[in-house]
Amino acid sequence: MVLLTALHPFALSQPTNASNQLVQAQQATPVQPTRPRRIRVSGAVMLAMFERKTMPVYPDEALLKGIRGEVILNIEVDDTGKVVLCSPVEGDPLLVAASVEALKDSRFRPYLLNGTPIWVETQLGFHFSVEKMGGSITGKVECITSIPDRAEFRTGVETDAGVIVLDPHKISGGDPKLPPELEGKSGSVYLAITVGADGKVQDVKVISGDQPFVGPVVDAVKRGVYEPRLVDGKPSAAMIEDSYHFGPRR
Repeated sequence: MVLLTALHPFALSQPTNASNQLVQAQQATPVQPTRPRRIRVSGAVMLAMFERKTMPVYPDEALLKGIRGEVILNIEVDDTGKVVLCSPVEGDPLLVAASVEALKDSRFRPYLLNGTPIWVETQLGFHFSVEKMGGSITGKVECITSIPDRAEFRTGVETDAGVIVLDPHKISGGDPKLPPELEGKSGSVYLAITVGADGKVQDVKVISGDQPFVGPVVDAVKRGVYEPRLVDGKPSAAMIEDSYHFGPRR
């Protein structure tokens, strides 16, 4: 009787066959990590990923009026490489319309993150200029290869939960000052930098590097100031990696 009394609650706690199957299924299903739904990349990266590039046609009205200048656009590219959204940041409306129309016909290679195609947000721009030769006027359009950093567009990702995470961005701080004996010599330094929520450098760790260059690089990095990491708009501390290279690459 004592033995049966001791076993009884154990018997009641056993899962049913259905429960067993549910537990086994849950254990067999791997937990999928949160994967960024959208990543921000620089315009220079996207320019190199054009699969089919259609340049804007200079509008006749803009030519007659002598309208020229730059157009900057925020664009979103889906996981197939198709431009799905264009929103102007700056530019004359006539030139913006021509730029948007051109990007509709353009195509990019899919951007891969860990081998998986994902959506990309980036900025692209076009420079419109007018040339007068004799009595004729011609328009010229070129891609802008380097778009200045803007506060509203910083490299980062949007998580599956819809939280925007923006990486720290350096806003001040000079280049390392090398002593005369290192001028022209080759060297590299790799660092892990902790940036506080106030944008100041809290810590600098040397991952690897050529010893003579380490001191000047670390001194320069410590004087740097960053726009801090933003998580859903709120500043937070973050660790980033950076590297410095000097002289001819070996």
